[in-house]
Order: sequence, then C-alpha cells, then structure tokens
Amino acid sequence: MSKENYINIIDFGSSKIRFAVFDNKLNEKFIETNEVIINENYSNHFNLINQITKKAEKKISTHIQDVILALDTKDLFTIDISLKKDLEEKSNLNKIYNNLILELNRLISLYYDKYQILHIVLCQCIVDNKNFIELPKNINEVKNIKIFFKIICFKKDFINFLKNSFKETNLNIKNIFCTSYIKSLSYSQKLGLKNNSFLEIGWERTSLIIFESGNLKFIQSIPIGSFHITKDISKIFKISISEADKIKKSFNKTYTEFSYENKTNDNSIKAKDFINKNISVDLLKKVILFRIQEIIDLTFKSLKNLNYKSNLSNSDLFLIGGGSLLFNNNSFYIDNKFEFRSINFYNETDQQVCNSVLVYHLNNSDMPKKTIKSQGLFEKFFNFFGK
Repeated sequence: MSKENYINIIDFGSSKIRFAVFDNKLNEKFIETNEVIINENYSNHFNLINQITKKAEKKISTHIQDVILALDTKDLFTIDISLKKDLEEKSNLNKIYNNLILELNRLISLYYDKYQILHIVLCQCIVDNKNFIELPKNINEVKNIKIFFKIICFKKDFINFLKNSFKETNLNIKNIFCTSYIKSLSYSQKLGLKNNSFLEIGWERTSLIIFESGNLKFIQSIPIGSFHITKDISKIFKISISEADKIKKSFNKTYTEFSYENKTNDNSIKAKDFINKNISVDLLKKVILFRIQEIIDLTFKSLKNLNYKSNLSNSDLFLIGGGSLLFNNNSFYIDNKFEFRSINFYNETDQQVCNSVLVYHLNNSDMPKKTIKSQGLFEKFFNFFGK
C-alpha cells in the first residue's frame, strides 16, 4: 500500500504527543501517545515525533511524508465577520458561498496579516430574508445572502515555525486544525446536546468553547493551565517541578474533597509518600484549589469582558483535557457565578482525539483555496471586528 492511502495524524500537545495512522478504509493501523517535556524550541517534541514516525513506518511498511496536525496555543485569536451579497438576478447558492469564502480569506490576509486562518465556522446565514443555522441544501438559486462567520486563527509566525521544523524531520503538514475546537465539536455531536460548553484545561492554557443550537458561539483561551498548579506546588513546598507534578497527578485517582474549610484529618492522600518531605496535605489541597479557582474565574471573565450574552442555565458544561483529570472523582467546592444545568467530567481517550481530527479532516477537505485579488465589490458589504 502506498503512502497516499494512509492518513497520518499528529496531535501536537504541549505535554503530550499523539500519533495515529489510518488506512484508506479509515481503519486505525497505528497509534501511540507519549508525554513530552516542552522546551523553548520544541526540540523535545520533534525528537519524539521523529522516533514515533520511524516506529509507525516500520508498522505499516511504508514511508510517512504527509501529516495532519492538530494543536492548541494560548494565543488563539477569533474574528467575527459578516459578509453580504445582493444580486439583480438569482445565482447559484454554492457558487456565491465559495466566492464569499475566497473574499473572506483575502480580507483576513489584508487586515490580520499576522494571523493564519485555521477554521472558518458558519454561525448563521440569511438567504432571501430567511434565517438558517447552516447553508440550506434544498435551495439552489438566491438573490441575496448574508452570512455570519467565526474565524479561528493562530499566529502566522508560529505556524511557519512548525512547518519549517516539520520539514526538517522530512514531514509535510497538509493541514492544521485547532484541537480544542475539533474535539469539542465531535463530543458535542456525539452527546447529541444542542446547548453545551466545554472547558479544556491544558498544560499552559485553558480554553472555553460554547455551542448553542449545535453551532459554535464562543471560543477563547487564557494562558493559564495545569502547569501553573504544578509550579505553585513546587514554589510553596520548595520541591522540583517533576516532584510537584507527581504529587498533583496523584490526585487524579483519588476521591478527595477540595474546599476552603480546613480538614486536618483528611488522609485521603499522603504527599510524603512521594518525596522525602513532610508536606501538609491540607495546605497542598488549598494550593490546588486556589489555582483552580483562578483558572475558572479568568476563563469566565472573558465572557463578561466581551459582553457575551447567553443563557448558560440551559447549557451542560463538560470538562476535558489532561488538567481536568483532577475533577474526575474529586469534589471541588468553588465559587461559580455561572449556573450551568450540569457540570460533568468527560473521560476522553487518545483514540477519540485522533478520530475527531480524522473525521473533521475528511469532512472539510474541499474548502475553497485563498486567492489574492484586487479590492472588489464585497468590501462594500462587510463589517468585522476582532476578539
């Protein structure tokens, strides 16, 4: 089987690399997950990717060249744009839509030249004065259309750095996606809930994704994650980062109550079992709780700052990402100003993450390509603002 018949997916996490290979029948032929220690130039990441690539090539007996890359950054940037087109005579809807997508790419390249588009999400469209939550499939020709988009971007210099670094490992990036968006979209569809939200706690960032009526309504990241909990433990108790991380992760498999009340008799976990230091479990729990509280507060503060209006009482919140493992069996008593209908831990697997990237790639491989044209008619009708 030639390399063209394989789809190779890499989930490029800050602390973890997932690598999966699927054949032309979408069967999983190889999957491996490894933890990695992030450094300034990501050399640890690329050394690990090089090792896993060789293992995958040996398993499938062919050379791997092209990869689909999924990742997140704390610099995630979103843009809301609406584009409108009025015609004197009816024209093909799909043709108009594709032209709008091309024009949208051109506008982003002109006004946000430091950013690279990863996703163009259709949030709402008005076709001949009728509202739709997606492009209608039963309408062929229209006279006027207005579409509201949400654009997800990463910094272009970081994307270029990744592309060049992958080339040095003899890998070509075919496409790049935002992992937190793809995962939450897949999980949302799987759960079958129209209104749901996802809070992904990553290594050095936390992302909030909100869906309403099945459509993306909000996505935002803050540069604080589970690593900051590790750093707090390391600083407070004067231990190494690796020791602090082991202590933090030891809570992933406990049934511990985290509250602002002192519980000196709580022996659910003994930190001194991990290191030769006598650490107060009560103080340790408070260190974790205070940082968790800050992550929650700062994440939802972005909603208030952007004057985001939504009835979250009709939304279910799901906690995902490696940092959310703390919420699996433990109880956290935190101040919550947003009354979600329910708060749940979603136990995602490496296979689910890779499969969500695969499905998204297959469903979005025909996106019109960007073209650079002279200033045209569409600019009379657009309005946009960045967040």
